[in-house]
Amino acid sequence: MDARDARDPTLPLPVARGLAFFLLAGFAVLHWMALLQPGVPGRGALALLIALGVAVALWSARALPGRYPQLAGVVIAVVALVLAMLAGGMPRTLLHPSHWDELASGITRGIQGLPGVRVPYRGFDPWIRLVIPVGGTALVAVAALAAFWPRRAGRLGVPGLALLLLVVLYAVPTVTLAFAGEFLRGAVLAMLVLAFLRLERLRVRDVRLAGAVAGVVIVGGLLIAPLINSDTPWFDYEAWALDASTSKTTAYSWNHTYGPLHWPRDGREMLRVRAKRPAYWKAENLTTFDGRHWVHGDDGFSTDISTPQDPEAVDRWTENIRVTVQNLRTNQFITGGYAFDVNSPGDLTTMEGDGTFGAPRTLQRGDAYTAQIYSPQPTEEERHAAPPADDRIVWPYLRVYLPQKPPLPVNPVVDQLLYFPSYGSGQLPVAAKDGTTAGSYAAARDVLTRGPYAGVWKLVGRLKRGTHDQEDYVAKVLRYLGGAAFSYTESPPPAAENLAGFLLKAKTGYCQQYSGAMALLLRMGGVPARVSTGFTSGALDRRANEYVVRDLDAHSWVEVWYSGIGWVTFDPTPAAAPPRNQPDEATGTGPSGRPASAPLLPGDKGGTRIRAAAVADPAPWWRIPLLVVVGLLAVAAAAWAVWRIRRPAPPAVDELERALRRTGRGGAPGTTLSALESAFARTPAAAAYIRAIQDARYAGRTAEPTRSQRRALRTELGRGHGVGGRLRAWWALPPL
Repeated sequence: MDARDARDPTLPLPVARGLAFFLLAGFAVLHWMALLQPGVPGRGALALLIALGVAVALWSARALPGRYPQLAGVVIAVVALVLAMLAGGMPRTLLHPSHWDELASGITRGIQGLPGVRVPYRGFDPWIRLVIPVGGTALVAVAALAAFWPRRAGRLGVPGLALLLLVVLYAVPTVTLAFAGEFLRGAVLAMLVLAFLRLERLRVRDVRLAGAVAGVVIVGGLLIAPLINSDTPWFDYEAWALDASTSKTTAYSWNHTYGPLHWPRDGREMLRVRAKRPAYWKAENLTTFDGRHWVHGDDGFSTDISTPQDPEAVDRWTENIRVTVQNLRTNQFITGGYAFDVNSPGDLTTMEGDGTFGAPRTLQRGDAYTAQIYSPQPTEEERHAAPPADDRIVWPYLRVYLPQKPPLPVNPVVDQLLYFPSYGSGQLPVAAKDGTTAGSYAAARDVLTRGPYAGVWKLVGRLKRGTHDQEDYVAKVLRYLGGAAFSYTESPPPAAENLAGFLLKAKTGYCQQYSGAMALLLRMGGVPARVSTGFTSGALDRRANEYVVRDLDAHSWVEVWYSGIGWVTFDPTPAAAPPRNQPDEATGTGPSGRPASAPLLPGDKGGTRIRAAAVADPAPWWRIPLLVVVGLLAVAAAAWAVWRIRRPAPPAVDELERALRRTGRGGAPGTTLSALESAFARTPAAAAYIRAIQDARYAGRTAEPTRSQRRALRTELGRGHGVGGRLRAWWALPPL
């Protein structure tokens, strides 16, 4: 028997490609899952398990006739992508067709928010925390589909596409994160890519030479790479990304409008604030109600009441903060509470009289500054103990413009400026003249009983009944706006486009309606109040000790003046609103003493919440992909068994020659079957296998070698070569 040229690969195609694929995919997906902090390597392991099921199922589908392999591949692809999303942490409720709109918008929001976040991502945005691992698991699944897709003419997959996807899976985290040992990691990547490209074509006789060449190249690369490494990049992709993304920065107009909300809700970082404790980060105070909206304006007064005279109170609630601008364009310095001072290198800062600072130029990405702010957070007992407000100090914050005649809107020229005396003074409101507290009681009564806000004035009277001090009334207004009759929406009905309609009819809206309505009720009830705008505290990045403030945190709230304390923050907007649904700290309370909350996982109606530095893989989810993968493996095994039973018996002589070549037992050219029988004479069953083939070929006998004879020959082929030899013998002469 003549021995053929050893052109057979070292490993069969599915084994070689599968081994190279899973080594490269595992290496890449572990890097990808480090994009989250804390990392989620368990999700990467689930992705590899799904890829294994895909590979086995697609390889088994090749045995189907006609176009059935491709049809089976489509079914396998759909199942694999669903499993990949579950393995990435996607709630299964969102995969139901009734939630596909929510799923699509959420994924879009998460992807759009990625350019503005820092990695490893430690923030709370639930969609960003989902799209990162889901993107990794989906890439692994798609790469497996590309690598093992059944094609015609016996070809297997599109290895070039699979390799591209796996390299992307590795490259994205490595160019955005600072991994240790980058040269060694690059060498490992090069070896794995080389294995993926050449292992399935590597011949037995070339193994040693290929290994030597690869080793020389890798060692040479490790020696040369540090020499050509430079602190100055050949292409500064970070600078390019910053320049390219400036058009995506966001600017806000803080005046109230009460129409449908068009603020961006993409989850992109606006600011990072380093502070000792959480606060609402303020852009502007809206001190004027012009009869329709709360706006930023100059009421013509200069009395500064933003800080108390008590130095102990000032020391207690004063701190220094550092603000770094991310994806925000602003003409105001974002501070908090009442800012005493702002220090921005190279800029002259000017206080606007109410504890806010305007910027001499437009601040944008990369600008950073420090500020000293006073942001009191007194207890309920301390607020009750505050003495009554002095009308001579707080009167500018007890005035509103109200239209004299319905319907709304009306000509602002006929609006009447009304002054409401402070809570508990026993005086009546007046229609003010010349910006003072003097005026006509009768004119004020006419506006309040016949004008568009007559119903609001009656509501103020009902809310004041049974209250004993300013704090009681503030709490009652909060309870009223927080009642079951009110709800949150960012697309309010037309009735909510003015505050009277919101309070008395629509009772649904977003932060502008809630804060504007509360401030109006408070002023008409004699409580000095104003509307403030900016951002809620955001999510605490514990590693950087910074609050991450995103566009989701853009907000409007209320500040109430307490004698001896100053302006205190209250937030009447429902907790389900995106700004209120962001945690201001891991534990503790939010504004007005309300408990701080963490965001709900999208689609999770059961109340599961995400916490920074405490995010763990949901335990139940690994069982679902595992059970499905086990099912796929069982189906693949059954298909393989049917194929083995139904396929024609392989030509015995050809199979023997191939088995001898693969195990290196082929002997010299011209070796005959009789010589082989003598070579295996020490094992009678193995010799009988050779004799049966010889009889079938030359004597015309139809008897085939038995299973025991085949097993004995396999044992002989692997003898003397350890575990590796036995495995090679199984590959060379598999069981029938």
